Amino acid sequence: MPIILTRRSLMARAASGIALTSIGGGVRVSLAASPTPATDILVVCFMRGGQDALQMVAPAGDANYMRARPTIRVAPDGAMAGIGVGTLSGIDMYLHPNLPEIKTLYDSGKLAIVQAVGIPTIDRSHFVCQDLMERGMGDSDAFQSLGWLARHTPSLGPSRTALSTIASGSNNPASLSGDLTAAAISDIAYFNIAGGEEVASRSLRRINSGDNRYETAVRNLLNTVDIVQDGRRSLQSGEAEVDYGFSAFGESLKSLATMIKMDIGVDTATVDMSSWDHHSGLENAFQFIATDYSRALAGFWKDIEKFQHRVTLVTMTEFGRRFTENSSRGLDHGAGSMMMVLGGNVKGGKIYGDWPGLAPNELDNDSLRATIDYRRVLSEIIVKRHGERDHGNVFPTVKYNPIGIVSGDDSAVKA
Repeated sequence: MPIILTRRSLMARAASGIALTSIGGGVRVSLAASPTPATDILVVCFMRGGQDALQMVAPAGDANYMRARPTIRVAPDGAMAGIGVGTLSGIDMYLHPNLPEIKTLYDSGKLAIVQAVGIPTIDRSHFVCQDLMERGMGDSDAFQSLGWLARHTPSLGPSRTALSTIASGSNNPASLSGDLTAAAISDIAYFNIAGGEEVASRSLRRINSGDNRYETAVRNLLNTVDIVQDGRRSLQSGEAEVDYGFSAFGESLKSLATMIKMDIGVDTATVDMSSWDHHSGLENAFQFIATDYSRALAGFWKDIEKFQHRVTLVTMTEFGRRFTENSSRGLDHGAGSMMMVLGGNVKGGKIYGDWPGLAPNELDNDSLRATIDYRRVLSEIIVKRHGERDHGNVFPTVKYNPIGIVSGDDSAVKA
């Protein structure tokens, strides 16, 4: 959508102290007040609806698994044969057959899997669990008004730019709640004045030529639009098209990749992928969405080739699905799920986790039991790859306890 200028949004951005320095008569803008930071670009992908760990990364030969999912399961061979990715606690694991691009990333050593991850909660509501995760909470924690990313980004320093924090979508997620500098951009092509007309931009500059905070904010925003669109056109003229598939998730990642390649200061980004809520007809639905997921992630990774050493992408979901398929050949709301971490400094080609088993006495109310708190994965990434030193400010009720999934220095972190 084109930018709609409102006094409230502009004043909030002006009050945030974002660095926007006009040069060349105020027509261009230097978006960075300092050189590009050494920390990674953090991309958080939320799989909304409850992505099932046991369809994504299946213990396909486990007898309990085979009995519980007679019609929808991933198999070790034959029809619906999964893609082997090694073992976890001695159990053979298989990617869903529609994830071949994920297997390539895994084999390259850039993608790791964390199995049996979840929230310490008894709730199985989408809305409650998503809110808990995005605020960095569990059941027993006091309510956090700020999202976990909003608590983290101030640690990245004062030299961040007007586009340092991006939600690649139409709205900011709850993880960015309280961050007044976060910008929701669903498609960078439309980050423009309505119609993209130069005459409209010139008129707005003349109308807002004064020195008050509102008029300054308008000009700063117009400057930002100028450099974004100039950079986008420059990239388009010299780059081959990358295949992202045909999903909205792929389009969001493609837009984000464009901003990363423009090198305009993006260091934190969120992306959503919906439609993981498969209560019925899971087998066919999962094949389609797994294909979209796999192609989009692979396309993003290829597209940012020159920035791979600086990017860490993590996927998360509010919960997994129940272990036993229902009468509609689907899966209802469950507990433990999984995460994937992709990046230039990821210790990939490996499945991390503490496998709980799938025997009846090892399940959590007919669901995969979560043995790793999701915040252990997130905290390791923000400390080792994103410069966070005050871990307790971001996740106050969880001790820093890395599982070794990324490389980096954590010697200065405060628990």
